[in-house]
Amino acid sequence: MAVETRNARRSTRSRSVRPRGVARREALLEATLRIVADTGADAVTHRRVAEVAQLPLASTTYYFESKEQLLTAALALAAERDLARLHALAEQLRKLPDDPEHAVALVLDPAGELSDEERAAGRRSLLAGYTLLLEAARRPALRELTRRWTEAYMTTVAEQLQRAGSTRPHEDAQLLLAATDGLLIAQLSTGESIDPRPALARLARTLTAAAR
Repeated sequence: MAVETRNARRSTRSRSVRPRGVARREALLEATLRIVADTGADAVTHRRVAEVAQLPLASTTYYFESKEQLLTAALALAAERDLARLHALAEQLRKLPDDPEHAVALVLDPAGELSDEERAAGRRSLLAGYTLLLEAARRPALRELTRRWTEAYMTTVAEQLQRAGSTRPHEDAQLLLAATDGLLIAQLSTGESIDPRPALARLARTLTAAAR
């Protein structure tokens, strides 16, 4: 009965969320991602999230009953945004002549001059994303989200590689994504800012050329 009562309260809350409530919830998740990027997942607490979001502690406990819920919802937000970018770009690339380097465009942010603020935001986003993906190894609640996120990339990148000539698109997508993760994690851990695009473009061309 207690469980049913809690579920009923959650259902009532979700139906009564107003735009202001949606904004507050998102601000809390943004704060969670910032803490994860800056300090790590262990530093996430209701109190710390409320402080970073500059919201009352009661607002944090209202939307999220546990740290697990905070981390899961934050990962869901990061995945949702990233996959929206991925699918929008994939749709644009389908209208262009086939090119193996399009697969690289899917897994990296657009090239170009970035401000210091944009670079810092991009680094923070990468750190938060990779940290939460690694947390899935310890927190089963995160695993389904990470699986769906990874599968979406696998499917989209494999489709682009197949269009470019790959006869083993799934395996080639695995290699390209693994190389991307390796280069980006190395960059984050060393503080270097070498552009990984040339190496990944060479890999994509090699994979599709070898398949012909």
